[in-house]
Amino acid sequence: MTAIPMNRRTLVASLIGGGLLLPRLAFANTPSERIFVNAYGSPQGFGFAAFGADGALRYTLPLPQRGHSFTQSPDARTGVAFARRPGSFARVFDLRSGTVQHEIAATEDRNFCGHGAYSADGRLLHATEVVASTGDGVLGIYDVRDGYRRIGEFATRGLDPHEILLMPDGRTLVVANGGILMRSDMPRLKLNIPDMAPSLVYLDSRDGSLTGEIKPARELHQLSTRHIAIDRHGRVAVAMQYEGPADDDVPLVALHDPGAGETGFRYLPMPRAEQTALRQYCGSAAIDRTGRYLAVSSPRGNRVLVWDLAADAMPMVASVPLGDVCGLGASGEAGGFVLSAGTGKREVWHQGSAQPRMLSATERRLQWDNHMMPVMI
Repeated sequence: MTAIPMNRRTLVASLIGGGLLLPRLAFANTPSERIFVNAYGSPQGFGFAAFGADGALRYTLPLPQRGHSFTQSPDARTGVAFARRPGSFARVFDLRSGTVQHEIAATEDRNFCGHGAYSADGRLLHATEVVASTGDGVLGIYDVRDGYRRIGEFATRGLDPHEILLMPDGRTLVVANGGILMRSDMPRLKLNIPDMAPSLVYLDSRDGSLTGEIKPARELHQLSTRHIAIDRHGRVAVAMQYEGPADDDVPLVALHDPGAGETGFRYLPMPRAEQTALRQYCGSAAIDRTGRYLAVSSPRGNRVLVWDLAADAMPMVASVPLGDVCGLGASGEAGGFVLSAGTGKREVWHQGSAQPRMLSATERRLQWDNHMMPVMI
């Protein structure tokens, strides 16, 4: 996301009813369950929290600056919270208890860009980063066994790298390069909008070599590729943000199938009214538990849109209203998603339901931020 909306930034004390929870062990003698980890803002500052399918908080942890997104180790024991770009830290924590294990400081002339991904064996962590002095994109490489020591980096072949995921082959990393030039001395100023060059790149995790690169057509070069998800066929869904004129008619959600040798994006159908309502901005993308349904949120559009990727035409099948919604995570249900919003609301929606269901223990003390990570622990 770009600037935080006023209903996130304006932290109203009357919505809070006390202090935040301290990190605590909450899973002793409980069966395996799905939890959801989400960044938040509050009058006390920024942090992230884990909550269960019932909505009850399992733990909260403060952060020194605004958080953005998360990744989990292959064994689902460890999580990493990344600071929002230009981020100065990443925090490693135990997913079951919320206990902090390591603090990773950004190295000299590098800033974190909010996302990361473990290698298939869990020995390395890759983080999207930017060279602060030039704006060039890199993947920082961290040795997990050596206390997350930074051991190198790969170029992302673009500016403004954002979300990164490990492909199903366990070797290829897919990175969304947003294409926007920003510098550390002007951290939120976009310096190259007329000439931006977004891309989706595939990198070999062994040596950083480029194995594939997809770019929007020239007339769509201001369509920033930012958030991604992978479906059950290994296709990459891309949620975009348009930096051109507000009234331009441009697609915002696409699919790319590297296994089929596709050379361009396949843009997903969207009714004109829904596209206009998004205000050129998608905030997060998620695939349901079955790998069939794609959900994309828009905090500016106050809604989540859902597509059926198994159908021939890949139609949009739902528009779910929720004010200031951005966080998305697959629920335990087929075709189901958990949604979180800057208003403090959290809801559950699944394909076939007429209306979303509010979580029974809605947490209004916290204003939920960009991204949600579902984990089975």
